[in-house]
Amino acid sequence: MKNNTLVLNILKKNPKGLTAYQLLSRMQKFKIIQPMTVYRSLKDLCEKGLIHKTNKNKTFHLCNTSESHEHNAVLAVCDDCGIAEELSTNLFSKIVKNVKSKNKFNFNNFNLEITTTCKECN
Repeated sequence: MKNNTLVLNILKKNPKGLTAYQLLSRMQKFKIIQPMTVYRSLKDLCEKGLIHKTNKNKTFHLCNTSESHEHNAVLAVCDDCGIAEELSTNLFSKIVKNVKSKNKFNFNNFNLEITTTCKECN
């Protein structure tokens, strides 16, 4: 099984997401693998838009769509349990594109992470 496929399969079974080293531990149950190999797979999958990384807890999560693509990501991350959900970006895209910048930044692409409390923890 290819590394990228193995990462995706493991993340499908872990909706709360996993850190790189948690992924490494689970992947080593299937084959001998080095940390750098996991990081390469994570980088590749992030660049293809198949997974997203949260900044709050450094976990990786599957994208809501199963196709390879590039897009703006908006993630809601629970402060208590760490589960993350990708939100619709339509409204956020409109808001960000209308932001005025004194330095004339062009806000075409963005990643937004919102910390909150999920329904289960509330």
